[in-house]
Amino acid sequence: MLLLFTKGKGLNSVTHRGMAGSGSAELPAILGTLAKSLYQKALENGELDLAADAPETPASSSAAEELLSFGLLDPAPRSPGRFLPVDPRVAEARIGSAWRTRALRLLDQAADFSDELAPFIERYRSPAGRPDPGPGGNRFSGAKAINIHLGQALDECREELLTAQPGGGRPSGLLREAVARDQAVLRRGASMRTLYQHSARFDAPTRDYVSDVSALGAQVRTLDEFFERLIVVDRKVAFIPAPDNDDDAVIIKDEAVVRYLADVFDRSWQRATEFPVGPDGSDVTAAKAVSNELRASIVRLLIEGECVSTIARRVGLSQRNCATHLAKLKQQLGAETLFQLGFRVAESGLYSVGSPAGSDESSA
Repeated sequence: MLLLFTKGKGLNSVTHRGMAGSGSAELPAILGTLAKSLYQKALENGELDLAADAPETPASSSAAEELLSFGLLDPAPRSPGRFLPVDPRVAEARIGSAWRTRALRLLDQAADFSDELAPFIERYRSPAGRPDPGPGGNRFSGAKAINIHLGQALDECREELLTAQPGGGRPSGLLREAVARDQAVLRRGASMRTLYQHSARFDAPTRDYVSDVSALGAQVRTLDEFFERLIVVDRKVAFIPAPDNDDDAVIIKDEAVVRYLADVFDRSWQRATEFPVGPDGSDVTAAKAVSNELRASIVRLLIEGECVSTIARRVGLSQRNCATHLAKLKQQLGAETLFQLGFRVAESGLYSVGSPAGSDESSA
């Protein structure tokens, strides 16, 4: 059964004193401002004379018709254009009763709809009731659809949650939603490990989020390399971005594929550095080390011939911040172009690309 609900169309859906029937007609909207003003004049003067009390405009005529539809005005006998006010208690009793009746019917319809869908919900939740998507998984479009399925998976999470979030700091609005969701998972006793890129350490909302989830036992680390977004729940279901559209996600439930993705996460986790959250000053020391690793990554990508936009994406910086880092390097080494900078960095050995921060182990 499909239920379609539309907004009430006011005067187009009722006639004068037409609400006293079954109550199944669409209900008018609440009185508009002009209608209230005209009704106030009718009460003060004992009648409403449209010609004298309101300008001759479509809005005035519409407001008068609105009052008629609510039963708040009656046409004056043998006096076109004049109307007499009706006791508002009469209109309230009649229309209010119709609305309450309609509301009860809608509640009954909602309950019936839930009852009708209950067996299908149980069938869908059972393994036999779901179509086998194959290793490719099911694809969903739009944040709303993705969040619904992600929320269902997290509600069932009991053992482990793995998340990889590239691109530096995340929007504060998303983090506010995520912290409540992730804290609920942690309070159920599940473990949680999250990966960010190094640049996320310098984002205040992300630091606050890390502090909140770490207080409940979550572990957070950062990498100097690029990785794809990934969420793995209990090593049973995985969420990955669609390759051709960032607004789409693929949900994978094939056991072999999910285990492979979890293993990829574990390998990245072993190379990552802890995200410090304590007030003991260790975060300052770590930030300096991470900043050096970040700059080494920028240099490595520059020597490999990548453009600024690609470098920024892979290290999780905005293009503006990445350009700032490169400008400082050019000034430090007296280079005028990126080509000169890459050559002089390689020649000087100032940032060793053979160090862990700049090595190619990540591609192995």
